[in-house]
Amino acid sequence: MVQKSFLEELNRFEKEKILFIVLFIIPILSTFILGIAFSSEVIDHIPMAVVDYDHTDFSRKLINAFSDNDAFDVIYYPENDRELEALMRDSKVRVSMVIPHNFYNDVQQLKSPTVLMAYDGSHMSMTSVSKSKSMEILLTYKAGATINHLQSRLNLSYDEAFNITQAFHFSNRMFYNPNKSFKDFLTPPLMAGVVQASIVLTATVSIDHKIYQKNRRQRRGYALGKTLFYALAGTLSMIFCIIIQAKVFHVAFIGNIADALILTLAYTFAVSSFCVLISAIISNRMISLIGGGVIFIPNSIMAGTTWPLYAMPIGYQCFAKYVPFMHYIINLRDIYLKGISLATLKGDLIYLALFSCIVIIITESVLFIADVEIDKDQGKEASDGIYPELQSGISMHI
Repeated sequence: MVQKSFLEELNRFEKEKILFIVLFIIPILSTFILGIAFSSEVIDHIPMAVVDYDHTDFSRKLINAFSDNDAFDVIYYPENDRELEALMRDSKVRVSMVIPHNFYNDVQQLKSPTVLMAYDGSHMSMTSVSKSKSMEILLTYKAGATINHLQSRLNLSYDEAFNITQAFHFSNRMFYNPNKSFKDFLTPPLMAGVVQASIVLTATVSIDHKIYQKNRRQRRGYALGKTLFYALAGTLSMIFCIIIQAKVFHVAFIGNIADALILTLAYTFAVSSFCVLISAIISNRMISLIGGGVIFIPNSIMAGTTWPLYAMPIGYQCFAKYVPFMHYIINLRDIYLKGISLATLKGDLIYLALFSCIVIIITESVLFIADVEIDKDQGKEASDGIYPELQSGISMHI
């Protein structure tokens, strides 16, 4: 029955073009859309406004330091704080700087004036980048001013003043994503979320409930055949997307495509098996789709892909350990960026395999229970083809 069920779904796939569109066309189109959207890789040219109350060469050099940095685009020079606040409120700028009155004179007199940096917290990705880049510029400018003070007041050489200013040196090294590329970081989980949704939209309505009218022998392996079809289709779709990401849009992929294939197959098998279980116990297709969507679609944003799992509530962390997407996407991104091997993934692969086996056993048990109830009362059918005795034990019609 496994082969027959698989071929039945393949025949349906050939006849109903919407399945091909959902499983392949939509993910591939989404890959191109994401690739174009993240083509710049990093956030730059952040709109910026500057209020300069000092109007000296010293303050203008500081403004030029921001203008010359690719991260910023200084496009507004409001006259006062009120105009600046209006620009921030209207989202015309995302970061702003206020240089105080007598800024240069206060620096010369060692009064340590304050330069105000303001960020638009409604867009945290821009805020993170702009804060990091602005601190680099301000610290460099501050160090330069301190060196000039030491040279002029203590008659020190540049090297001596520099070593005093920089009491110790430090260096940064960014492993695995040195360019801080949002494209490399975000596109794998976003794409995996699209493929997962495609499987949910098709596999949750895969079971033909007329199967319950057949005898037990004819139903054996029926769920497994459906699961196998959607697991293979989802894996093929995801691998196509990975290849497009790597070859067309140059998303960093330093791992082995075979490792990604095996991990993806284990994951899609887990998702497909659960979706087929939903389809087996709920005959109403709309409710079945909603059920699958509610269970799986939120996983794409709640599995630690953008917000780290360890920063979430303890209760949810415990729950997330049982979510297949969590065992898949973190490892997939590590294959992309770190090149980890299957040996590292052993524990997660075992979990995904056990998850799939348990769910398939449950689904086949549903078919077995239905057969037992049929044997008790041959020929009695409900209007929807499901026996009422079965419905009393397992809700087959919602």
